[in-house]
Amino acid sequence: MFKKKMNKKYHRRKNTFQEYLEAILFAFVVAFLIKNYIFQNFKIPSSSMEKTLLIGDYLVANRLKYFFTEPKQGDIVTFQYPAQAEEPGIPCHDDPRPLLGRENYALFIKPIYWDKVNFKIVVHTKKNVVKRVIGLPGDTVEVKNKIVYVNGDKYTVGKEQYIDRQIIQRDTFPRNKGDIEWNGKVMGSKDNFGPVTVPEDQYFVMGDNRDVSLDSRFWGFLDKQDINGTPLFIFFSHGAPPKTDILEYYSKIEKKNVFRWNRIFKLIK
Repeated sequence: MFKKKMNKKYHRRKNTFQEYLEAILFAFVVAFLIKNYIFQNFKIPSSSMEKTLLIGDYLVANRLKYFFTEPKQGDIVTFQYPAQAEEPGIPCHDDPRPLLGRENYALFIKPIYWDKVNFKIVVHTKKNVVKRVIGLPGDTVEVKNKIVYVNGDKYTVGKEQYIDRQIIQRDTFPRNKGDIEWNGKVMGSKDNFGPVTVPEDQYFVMGDNRDVSLDSRFWGFLDKQDINGTPLFIFFSHGAPPKTDILEYYSKIEKKNVFRWNRIFKLIK
């Protein structure tokens, strides 16, 4: 009799434990699906999209949109920084080894590395980047004295910002420090670039803060398969006022960070 009651009690505890475990697993699966396939939140780390998006803006992005529609000209898209953007001396964002020297890291299975110096496992994934679609597949894109032309017509979205009055001209010989190269071929400068024709299933993207944006001018076209969403709204914002001059941008003087209440729940366009 006593033994039978103990079994029932143990059985009830086991059921309760199973219920908690199932609830936790269900919550984990739902959170995983939402984060990876529906919504994603991340923080803007750079000024490349000012004044549309500021450093310290926290975004919610819709990851489903481009499962059903194609990106359109003027859309703001999120994607992971292209691996091909790696240059000598500049760390690639999906590979931590250049940060302290490749010899100090051992790759297990991406994105897992072993840090030989600090004796620890490092998980390093590509960072999220936000840019605006300028050229669609088949479009010809060219930049003349900072102004963008698509298929020969001037293209503006009304959100462009230029903080550098200097215009870097395009020279092929001798090469300038500001020259941009694709596969060893000089494509011009950030202010006078192209023309280039966007291949099928690829896009030409740029930041709204044109003078400080590392975008398609520098690392090439964006593959459609690398686009993972579009930002919906800002849910929190904290940071310094944007810098409006190139000298201020490169100066070490930091402005005071403030809560930007007027940006909270602001829709992104």
